[in-house]
Amino acid sequence: MKKPNFFIVGAPKCGTTALNEYLKLHPEIFIVSRKEPHYFNTDIPKARCFNKLERYLELYKPCKSKHIAVGEASVWYLYSNDALDNIYQFNPNAKIIIMVRNPIDMAYSLFSQLRYNLEEDQESFENAWHLQKIRKQGKKLPILTREAKFVQYGQVCKLSKQIERAYSIFPKEQIKVIIFDDFVADTRHIYQETLSFLGLNDDGKTKFPVINESNIYNIKWLQKFIYRPPKFLAMFFNRWKPIRDITNFLVEQIKKWNSTNVKRPPLSDNFRQELADYFRDDVKKLSQLLDRDLTHWLE
Repeated sequence: MKKPNFFIVGAPKCGTTALNEYLKLHPEIFIVSRKEPHYFNTDIPKARCFNKLERYLELYKPCKSKHIAVGEASVWYLYSNDALDNIYQFNPNAKIIIMVRNPIDMAYSLFSQLRYNLEEDQESFENAWHLQKIRKQGKKLPILTREAKFVQYGQVCKLSKQIERAYSIFPKEQIKVIIFDDFVADTRHIYQETLSFLGLNDDGKTKFPVINESNIYNIKWLQKFIYRPPKFLAMFFNRWKPIRDITNFLVEQIKKWNSTNVKRPPLSDNFRQELADYFRDDVKKLSQLLDRDLTHWLE
């Protein structure tokens, strides 16, 4: 069994799901079928699918000799205080892929995703944003949220410190940072760059369908059953791999059936300005780190 040698580590809502889907079709790439295992997030235990290394490594058993690049995508690794250190201890030669985005759009998109997952109970992003201080004290947290850190939208979306931490752990030549704007504007070019970073040849892929659009759920009780099933059922379905595989397939089909694509309403001018002021210093720092002027994000 080959050892994982690359990781898409975040950030959330920056195109990681789409990149994961595009890469996994390459004949020389193996990406685990279990979405976001988050094994290395030892400081965010409720996000982890596995606590034991042997269970995590089982994900890589289907890997074949033809697979040169072997990895996974877990979007909270970048935000985690422990994950990148843990990955380095596991494989210091691993390649790290990071995707970044306008923090205002990222935060709003994250709010929408957490609403969809039932991990956010506020109907408006503005309300949720203004609850961050009190939620940091453990008050007014969404009942079904896995982790209080996830609804600290400001900290999640301040990316410069997270990039700095990555650079302090891994050599820069082992890290590729992708700017979401570039990914959207010329997906094929970024895809080719990523293959080159992973030491692979271009497979000629030219079609890149839109993935992971903004959705709302249709039936709340069904959504709750999918994302928060009774513990005894979850334990039963996770016990044997054949049952796990069938269950995961059925869950994905139910998710699609229970979802409706929507366009998020625009933020008010005053609130967007408040967010721009909050993120301004961080975007300036990120611009320096990436040697790319990103301050237009906040105009």
